[in-house]
Amino acid sequence: MKKTIVLAIFTLQGNGAERFALTLAKGLIDAGHDAHIVYFKNIIDLPIPEGVKLHFFDYQKYRAIPKFMRASLAAKAFDRFVIQNIGTPDLVLSNLFPVDFVLSKSQLPNVHLVIHNTTSLEYGERLAGMRKQLDKVYLAKPCVAVSKGVEKDFIEIFGSKSRITTIYNPIDVEQVVSTSNEYIPDIEKPYIVNVGKFKQQKRHDILIKAYAKANVQEKLVLVGTGELLEASKKLVKDLGIEDKVIFTGFKKNPYPYMKHAKLMVLSSDFEGLGLVILEALALGTPVISTDCPSGPNEILANQYLVAVQDVDELASRIRLFVEKDTEVSYLNQKFTQLVATKAYLDLCK
Repeated sequence: MKKTIVLAIFTLQGNGAERFALTLAKGLIDAGHDAHIVYFKNIIDLPIPEGVKLHFFDYQKYRAIPKFMRASLAAKAFDRFVIQNIGTPDLVLSNLFPVDFVLSKSQLPNVHLVIHNTTSLEYGERLAGMRKQLDKVYLAKPCVAVSKGVEKDFIEIFGSKSRITTIYNPIDVEQVVSTSNEYIPDIEKPYIVNVGKFKQQKRHDILIKAYAKANVQEKLVLVGTGELLEASKKLVKDLGIEDKVIFTGFKKNPYPYMKHAKLMVLSSDFEGLGLVILEALALGTPVISTDCPSGPNEILANQYLVAVQDVDELASRIRLFVEKDTEVSYLNQKFTQLVATKAYLDLCK
């Protein structure tokens, strides 16, 4: 029977959760179902797959309402919006906190909150002060973790009342491979690449320091934008490696950069899963990553992992991997769109 699935997300900017929503929506449509994306802020940076229906729910006007009553009022409005524009859904998937905050109060059937990051590390020192609020949100609905590490961390925080299962974030291998051929980056090969938003979690400072210490000939290509972009550019200048580091800015389609790289490196303090690792592997590009509490170690073998924030070890591993032909890890089928689509459809039962 044809199902109607709603994926709610704050914006459609170029980050992992947003790409997950679009990938899953396409998988649901390919499987013969209706997929609708409801977004709360009118920013669309990513290409929208054919057949995915978009709906803009203007959340901004609710932000003036005091927080203690905002979620309930916005949830009622969201529910009316969905019923009027889409109909009664079989499954609603909420993505990221601003949306989870609202949908935890939703009265629509079968609402699940997708947990995209390691909660304890995402909130850090703020966690203790936010516990009551977070309990109200994340114990109100069943949740889906994007990796086993995220699920384990979630249960450690929220305890025995947690209702959570793991469904790995998928990639659309066919789409990743086909779009990787859209253009060839105007960069002399070989080079090392990192794709990610310039924010504290991603630790571009660790990567840049490790790259400088590795002292390899290959250039470092950094794809993305964010609040720490200028700080990263300053660090590159301070280290005297401006001629070896290329900042490309945000790319709607970063896959050609990943395909033509000799190596991809992730230096994050934490990840939920790490979609870019899966995408690089699908393109046949080797990956080195920090061994975050969740994500990379569920994808990569030990020889591709280094300790978090260890500049020396990361530098040594970069040098080792560019000096030899590195065997690419196998992309497990559990990370494919088909498997995730079936698992999410099973939530409708």
